[in-house]
Order: sequence, then C-alpha cells, then structure tokens
Amino acid sequence: MKLEILGRNYDPSDSLKSVTEKKSAKLARRLSGDEEATVKFTVTLENGVYSTDAVVTARGATYRAEAQSDSPFDNIDIVIPRLLGQMRKQKDVWGRDKKGSPSVYDEEEE
Repeated sequence: MKLEILGRNYDPSDSLKSVTEKKSAKLARRLSGDEEATVKFTVTLENGVYSTDAVVTARGATYRAEAQSDSPFDNIDIVIPRLLGQMRKQKDVWGRDKKGSPSVYDEEEE
C-alpha cells in the first residue's frame, strides 16, 4: 500500500504524518495483498478551517471521504471510519448472490 500525505496552503507536520500512518494501518489490513493500492490524504487550510480529503484506489475501485473541522487530527478520526464503511459495504455487495439465480449449478450426467 502506498500512502501519500499532501497539503494545500498548509505544510503537514511530522506528527500529523505519523498519526495518519498509524491510523491508516486499519486501511492496510483491509487492503492486504494489494501492492498497487494507493491512499492519498490532502489537507487544506482555508479561513482557519482544515479540510481533509482521502481517496483510496484499490482493486479497480475508488473510495472517497471528506471532513472539515478546526483540527486536521480530528478529520483523520472522521475520514478513516467513513472509508472503512464504504469498503465494508462494497464487500457485502460483491459477496451477495444475485436474486433469482442459483449459486450452485449441478452437473448433468450423460
């Protein structure tokens, strides 16, 4: 998993980077086995309000979450559970059988 932390009108501190890396370990567990996965955090400061945008691209799917508050650390606590919820929901959808179609086909004997 590749992790990027970018800032617009803001220079992300080392403590923010370390906290983000630590908390994104939950995402890494969900993305285990996918070396091509990328997680990109963009922190923007506008008028004293921090906006954090997170985009995860993995296995052909893209997940996105955004949060705004007075602290970029609080935004990380909001964004990561939102991404995990989207991933969990997508996993449930992909794992479900379609209505009306049998999940197991019997082989015909000749």
